[in-house]
Order: sequence, then C-alpha cells, then structure tokens
Amino acid sequence: MLEWQRNHEVYDEVLKAEPHKRTACMRVGRKLIVKCKRSLAESCNEVNTMPEVFFSNTMLEEILHIRNVKHAVDRVISNGGASGVDGMQIDNLRDYLNTHWQSLRSDILSGTYRPQAVRKVEIPKASGGKRMLGIPTVIDRVIQQSISQWLGLKYEGDFHDNSYGFRPNRNAHQAVIKAQEYLNLGYTWVVELDLEQFFDQVNHDILMHLLSKKITDRRVLALIGKYLRCGIMDHGLEQKRTKGTPQGSPLSPLLSNIILNELDTELSSRGHRFVRYADDCSIYAKSNKSATRIMRNITSYIESTLKLKVNREKSKVSKPSQSSLLGFSFFKTQGDWQIRISAKSIERIREKLRQNTRRNTATPMHERLTKLRQIIHGWVDYFRIATNKKVMVTLDELVRRRLRVLLWKQWKTAGNRIRNLMKLGAKRWLAYQHANTRKSYTRTGTSPIVQTTLTNSYFTKLGYEGFADYYYWRTTHQTTLF
Repeated sequence: MLEWQRNHEVYDEVLKAEPHKRTACMRVGRKLIVKCKRSLAESCNEVNTMPEVFFSNTMLEEILHIRNVKHAVDRVISNGGASGVDGMQIDNLRDYLNTHWQSLRSDILSGTYRPQAVRKVEIPKASGGKRMLGIPTVIDRVIQQSISQWLGLKYEGDFHDNSYGFRPNRNAHQAVIKAQEYLNLGYTWVVELDLEQFFDQVNHDILMHLLSKKITDRRVLALIGKYLRCGIMDHGLEQKRTKGTPQGSPLSPLLSNIILNELDTELSSRGHRFVRYADDCSIYAKSNKSATRIMRNITSYIESTLKLKVNREKSKVSKPSQSSLLGFSFFKTQGDWQIRISAKSIERIREKLRQNTRRNTATPMHERLTKLRQIIHGWVDYFRIATNKKVMVTLDELVRRRLRVLLWKQWKTAGNRIRNLMKLGAKRWLAYQHANTRKSYTRTGTSPIVQTTLTNSYFTKLGYEGFADYYYWRTTHQTTLF
C-alpha cells in the first residue's frame, strides 16, 4: 500500500472519532492531510515516470494468435521480395504453413526454434557506396512481422510526436512541413545529424535493456534476441553478429524507433525543436552559437549513452537553404520559408532519366514510356509539396530532347528519316537536307526541324505523360496530401 493511501485511512478514522475526542485528533489530522498531499504528489510522479509494462506472461501466445499471424502472412506476401538462405519462395509460403504451422508454433513456444541466417545483399546507395541488406527466410519474415505488428501497437503511444519514420499515418511530408513550421517561427539554424551506419551499429545490450522495461514475457525477449544475433550468410560463409539490426528485416524499423526514441526523449527534455525520420534527425535553433552547442552536446549523448557513431564529416550546422531533409530543402521568399526540391534530388532524377533513355539499348518506345510514367508518378507524388514548379518543366525538356534523339536513331536510314519527317509535316527539301546530315545524334535531336516535327503533342499522343502535367493534376485536382 502506498504512503498516501495509508495516511488517508488514518484520517478517515479521525473523522469517525467521537466528538469529545475529535478536537485533539484534528490537530493530528491536519498534519496528516499535508503529509498526505505531499506523498500523493510524489506517488503520482513515481507513477508517471514508471514504464508501462505490457501485461502478461502470455504475450508470446498473443503474438502467435492465428489472426495476428494471418495478417503477417498477408503483409509478407504483399511485400514480395527475394528468398532467404533456404530458397523458399513467397508462392510456397501458404502451403508450407498449412502443413507445418502447428509444429512451428510449438517450437517457438517451447524456445527450441532457431532462426536461420539472413542472406547478405548489397545495393547501391543514392549518395554513393553500398548498403547492406539482410534478407531473412520467408518463415522468419512471417514470425518477425507478427512480433512487429503486436509490439508496434503497444509502443506507438510511447513514441514522440516529432518522430515520423516507420509509423502508421505518418510520412516524410509531415516531417518536412514540421521543419518548415520551425523555420517560420525563427529557428533558422539547422543541426543535421548523420548517424554512421546506424542499422549496423545498434548496441544489442542497450536495445534489450529498453525492451525489458516493457516486455515481461521472457520468451519474447529471448526470441527477439535470437533474431538480433542470427548470422549473416555471405558467399556460403556465416558471419556472427554482435551488434546491429540488418535492414531488410520486418523487425528492424520498430527496433530502430525504440532505441532512437531515447534520443527523442533527450532532445525534448532539453527543450529542442527537432524532426526525426528513422535515423535522419534535424534540430532547429535560433543562432549559430546555440546550434553549435547543441551539436556538441547531442553528439556526446549519442556516442556515450546510446553507443552509436555520429559521422562528423557529414553532420553539420547550416542555414536552411544549405541544408537538406529527406530530399527537400528550403528557400525564403516574401518573408516566409518555402519548401523546394534539393539540388541532389534533382541531379539524381536527371541521372535516372538519362539511364532510362539511353540510345544504346534496344528497348521498344512503348516500354520506355511505360517505365518513364512509373518514374514520373513516383517522383512527383513524393515531391509534390515543393514549390519550385519550374523543375518539372526543365525535366520534361530533358526527356523530350532525349526521346527525339532515340527516334532519330531508330529511323536509321536517310530514306526512313525523309518519309517520317514528311509525314509529320516537314517540307521535302528540308527533310532531305536534315536526313543526310553528318551531325551527331545529339545535335540533330536539338535541331529546329526535329523539334518542330517531333512536338510535345506528338509525344503526348505516343503516351508520354510529363512531369509538369502530372504535377498540375496532383496539386490542382487532388486536394488532399495524405
């Protein structure tokens, strides 16, 4: 029984005392009331600071409930992906589980289940270099997804409002708009924190300690620990892992938010304005001096308390126009900060468009246009909250110029070029003159006759839906962003 409860019981007895005894007892009662209020406040503080424990020791049974597992299976199948080290494909998942689920569930409940190693895959990073992914087996993906779904619901209420990555009903647009709000409130110095190889550096001991504060079922902790420690298969050799949560596993996003929520709590307790999306974190201050101090102090906290590494070469203090957040940047106009697409993002999409309109690949035009439509829709959908619309027009000019060069090369002979130019309205002598030119493909593609025959409307009829047209439709006819 808490102290304030005991004091209340004593005071209740005082009030029940006989009248001739009550006066003397009231002096004691008043002191008890003061003491009671004090102990009540202290008790409330203790309750507020105590972590919420996720009930019972039957948590693992709840995670493995058939309804939760069925939902996990649906998610794994819809996500697709390559096979793990055992070679099992997504298409075989339901048949396998229909036959083996009961024995698999028994092994997990008894603690005898051993996850298989993840398959190492390296993919190129947008900024250069390689990113290592760990591809679990299809079965392990289902189990991890089941854990992630159940724990995600429990942890969601604990996560900070300024955390936007890997959370339901939150996205990168909201993070960027929140950053814009801070800038317009006068917090115009940005601390960009870059966590070096974050997913590969997560400290297992710290993560398991944080999980044990909430999770009382030790079987769940043991199962998560097995997934953290399972090896990485690289060219037939299994490498042991003592730290990190490999990207590619369904559990990694949730576990990353759990450990980085400690950073969110620390930033909030210090009164800092910040935005975090997964391991991308930006902090906003009102002066260069303040931002530099924040950078120094928070770097010390991350490295000493969370045992993570801060990349000092990429982390920096800068003005908003020189910073970037999730592919966006900012510029000031008429006294307000506006969102724009960062220069790096523009260069990346230009390079992607060049790769998909190369003239040394024998890809039919309709296939190129289909691929371009997918690229354009995805890119515009993501960057539609930016205000630099001229970028869309410039990108359309790049694509059409390269498509003209492609068609010119496909026509090959002078005779074909003359016939096609005349069909598109060119005079015979002009068609003959340009069809026999010795200029390069690029120079010919930008010549007046090609530009006036292979017009914008011509490519629209072929099926090209440009950046500008799709951007206009998304921002004008669709009023909701999320």
